[in-house]
This record gives sequence, C-alpha cells and structure tokens, in this order.
Amino acid sequence: MSAPHTAKERLLDQACQDYRPELVAIDAEAIARLPARAERFSHLTVGLFGKPAGQTPEGAAAYSIALNSLNFMFWTPTTEGMARYHWNNEGGAHGLKAAFDQVWGDEPTPVRLRERLGSGLEQAVIDILGDIPMPRRRAQFLREVLSGDQLEQTAAELVAAGNAGRLSSDDAERLAKRFPMAYGQDAYLMRAQLAVMWYAGYLMEQGIQVDCDVTVAASYQMPRVMRSIKVLRFAPGLAAKIDSHEFILRDSEEERAIRAATVLGAQAMAQHLGVSEHAMVNTLWQNRHACGAIPYHLTITTDY
Repeated sequence: MSAPHTAKERLLDQACQDYRPELVAIDAEAIARLPARAERFSHLTVGLFGKPAGQTPEGAAAYSIALNSLNFMFWTPTTEGMARYHWNNEGGAHGLKAAFDQVWGDEPTPVRLRERLGSGLEQAVIDILGDIPMPRRRAQFLREVLSGDQLEQTAAELVAAGNAGRLSSDDAERLAKRFPMAYGQDAYLMRAQLAVMWYAGYLMEQGIQVDCDVTVAASYQMPRVMRSIKVLRFAPGLAAKIDSHEFILRDSEEERAIRAATVLGAQAMAQHLGVSEHAMVNTLWQNRHACGAIPYHLTITTDY
C-alpha cells in the first residue's frame, strides 16, 4: 500500500489503525437505511460576516484560529458529578464564543485580544473567560498563538487557500505545525480542522463558494449523535462506562476506538448521503440536542 499523500489521507489512515469494531463498530446497514436527502444538509456558518472580526478575510481567519485554540472541554469533574462552563447566559462552546467576542471588541484585527490575553497568564484567562476548565492550558495555547505575528501569517495562508477556492485538512496540518502546542498534539487534528471549517463557513455566509475537504468529526458530541441513530454500536462494557459517566482515558484504546469509528462512520454517512463531510459534521452538530439522555464520553483532554 502506498503512503498517504494528503493530510486527510493520513487522518483516515490513523482512523483505520485505531478502529476497533469489538469496542465501537460502524453499522453499515444502519447507514444504508438513512434517507438520502442532500438538500437538507448545510455547511457550517458561524455568524462572523458583519461582526468586527469579519470586516476583513484576514480578521475572520485570525478569529477562527484564535478562538478554536480554546475550543475544548467545557466541563469540570466535581464531587457531585460535572459542572458545565457558562458565560453569562450561554453554555459550553457558545459561552466561549460570547466571552471571546467581548474581549475581541470592535477591532477588525486581534490587537485587543493580544493586549488582554497574549501574556499567557492563567489569571488573565480567568478574569476574562470566567470559570473555564483548564485555564492554565488555555493561557499557554493563547501565548503561543498570539506571540509575534504568527497568527497574522497563518491567517494570511488561510485566506490565500480560500481565495484559491479550496480549504482542506492540509491547511489544518499546516496550522498544527505552526502552533504545535495549541494545535499539534491531537492525532486527529480536530480543532485545527474546525478552525479551517470556521473560515470556510465565513466565506460561505457571503455566498463565496469554496471546497472544504476535511474529516473533523473526532470530538465528543458526534459519536453521541451517531450512537443515537444506531450508526455506531458500542460494546456493552464501553457503553456502560459512558452511561455511568466513568472517565475514558485520553489516548486509551477505548478513546481511540471512539474517535476512529466516528471519523470513518461520518465519512461513510457523507458518501451515502451525497454530501460533503463539512456538511455532514455540521448537521450532526446541529442535531446534538435530539439525542435525549444519551451522554457523551468523558475524557480529560485539550483535543476536543
């Protein structure tokens, strides 16, 4: 077998290596039964166009990169169970975005963000983002992303790729190499691909057509949604762990199996439904609240 040439091929190869159907299996028959209604699928849009950061493509790209460096783990284990992150009236990723918008301010560039969060101090993150999990780690990621003009250079590369009409996992891989601490530690490049997807969404909000060829789906909500529609079948023991809110260790065989099956299953669903993986992931995310009481797996990680 020839070596994978693109970042997406490398990510799918990683998923094939990690796939353990005895732990989490993709149900091909369940996928085949899904109604192929491509018109019901839409790509991610993020509401950046018209906001200060969205005044220029460079600002939107910088915003997408900086925000998604923080876009992970919005819960904290407590003696009573789990505390969810909130900022004002918004929870989880929406709370982060609301806090981030406030600190970004009215500038089209990340100048105010750099002034307030570029120090890498944990207390600065707490003061601005509130009681968010892993503030020290988030502060370290921001220090790397906001150091010098690295963010602006990386944003310019993303803008150039968008202008050429194609954004992909290759752009996410370059992002991970540019910021190895903030983005380069995840074998599945989940947040790096999400940053690319955010910028693609910004372009699509304006009616600018761009091909966005990513995998993205190795997070925590996606396998939950796919389990709810029977596309993923979890081994009874692993399902019991998730349902009883036991921790799944980062980089354990179980966690890798969950993430691998999610990536490969999302790809299979997209192919069957005739939609892009970008649209497939967005639709799964938008339907995360339709899963009822099915919990997501708990892994202490900065990957997602």
